[in-house]
Amino acid sequence: MNKNSFTANKYTTWYFNIVDNAKNRVIVDEYCESHHIVPKCLGGDNSETNLVKLTPKEHFICHLLLTKMTTGKALNKLKFALHMMANVKNIGEGRHTPSSRLYAYSKKCFMDALTEVWTEEKRRSHGEKIRKIVTGRKHKASSIEKMKDKVWSKKALNNRLENCLKSAEKRRGSNWSDKQRASILKTYVNKNLDIALKIIELHDKGMNKRQISLALGITWDKVKYSLLHRDAFEGELKLHVN
Repeated sequence: MNKNSFTANKYTTWYFNIVDNAKNRVIVDEYCESHHIVPKCLGGDNSETNLVKLTPKEHFICHLLLTKMTTGKALNKLKFALHMMANVKNIGEGRHTPSSRLYAYSKKCFMDALTEVWTEEKRRSHGEKIRKIVTGRKHKASSIEKMKDKVWSKKALNNRLENCLKSAEKRRGSNWSDKQRASILKTYVNKNLDIALKIIELHDKGMNKRQISLALGITWDKVKYSLLHRDAFEGELKLHVN
């Protein structure tokens, strides 16, 4: 843990008081959230020494303090993180709901970071990159241009609807064979092996599904499905290693 990553001020002192108290207590049957003591944007990792279990309120306060004890490019990322925590919807036991004053502060942090990151020059540069990508795909652009003014006739719409209904009726009552299920699962495992291994690693370190989804920026369902088929992912990893 590198305390030198932060500015030496009263907020840093408060921050580490909360962290130290959390590390030295035993919480039984209480909902907690895993927190990176030194954020990843400042070089922190997922090691046990850099993780601490905090109550939802402590977790929010720590992210609030981080915006007052950090400088440089990392500050904008921490401002975005605070805004996310103030706006995330409750899943399971739920997150801490900040007061209106602290919510307003998180909103101001978000707008300040957004203004600083997306400067006029960066917006112009980003726009140029997008235009190059679009113009580089001539066949796609041409196809879009042709479809732009196309109007589907009533007959065409009815034909498409009838075809969809026929296909649905044909599939009704049919079940996937074991071979089809195995093939679909194998395809999914091969495409998602890397992210699934990260999910399994974080789960083994004590993080719950919601915490993992937030940490990796993926959906909760993806985390759930990866853990459900853990054996398949670990079996595929052994094949790659061998």
